[in-house]
Formats: sequence, C-alpha cells, structure tokens
Amino acid sequence: MGVRKKYKRKIIRSNRLFFWYVEPDIDDEGIIKLHIVSDNKKFLITYEVGQHSIKNKTPLIVIIGEEFEGWTEEYIGYRRVLPPKWNDGIVTPKLIGEIIDWCLLEGKEIKIVNWKGEIKC
Repeated sequence: MGVRKKYKRKIIRSNRLFFWYVEPDIDDEGIIKLHIVSDNKKFLITYEVGQHSIKNKTPLIVIIGEEFEGWTEEYIGYRRVLPPKWNDGIVTPKLIGEIIDWCLLEGKEIKIVNWKGEIKC
C-alpha cells in the first residue's frame, strides 16, 4: 500500500519519489515537524523545524522507517541521530533534498542520541 498523497508535496531524489509535509505534532507539544516518506514507506523520518536556531538544544533526526544508510543494527522503534547543520528556519525543497541526500549517503558518521539529544556510547 502506497503513501496517502493528499496534502503532501513530491520530490524526486536519487531517482526515487518522496513525499513531504510540515505539520504540528500534537503528541509532542505541537512542535512543528517536517515528515519525509518514500513511496514504499521504507524511508520515513521526522525533523523538528528550526532546531539549529534554538540555543541549548541538540538538533536530531528521528528515523522511523527501516531505510537509513549506515545503520547496521537490527532495531525496532524510533532511532535518533545527530544531523549536520542545515539552514532550517524555512522549509524549502532545497532543505528537503539536503536531508534526503544525507540520509541516503553511504559512509557518513552516525552519532546516535537518546530522546534528550544526549550522545549514546
């Protein structure tokens, strides 16, 4: 079963179709989050918009789907990693492309963090 496409924008990266949308997360105090999902739902991440402008906050990406390049362990549940610094004040197709490209990049260093943003050993 594919992704529900209503109210989602499309982007093609690495010859694949992805959908993205931004909405408040009612389960997380209404924080505005960017959601990116592949057409087959194997790639699914969320990213809090404007993380790099918030002082004393470690930016992170939440990996929900099973596809994320460089993850070697079997894992069920949400995984959180430190992303590079992006200009994330405004969500644009360029930002979406940068996030997807980084997530699919082979050989990148992955720093795993807990839900508080603290680096796990």
